Amino acid sequence: MKFQRPGKLEAFLQLVDGAISVGLISGAAFAAIVGQFMLGGILAALAIGMFLRFKRGRVRK
Repeated sequence: MKFQRPGKLEAFLQLVDGAISVGLISGAAFAAIVGQFMLGGILAALAIGMFLRFKRGRVRK
């Protein structure tokens, strides 16, 4: 059986899990941070979609 080295994401998640268990940050604060990043990603995708839609309308005319 071959074991793989943990990736950077998994190492970061283990670090966050350790910080939560020690009490450096709360689980609710971590959930709020993740939620903010997800909302930012959704809004960025929406903005890019609108930009491309308006750009395509301008090129056609």
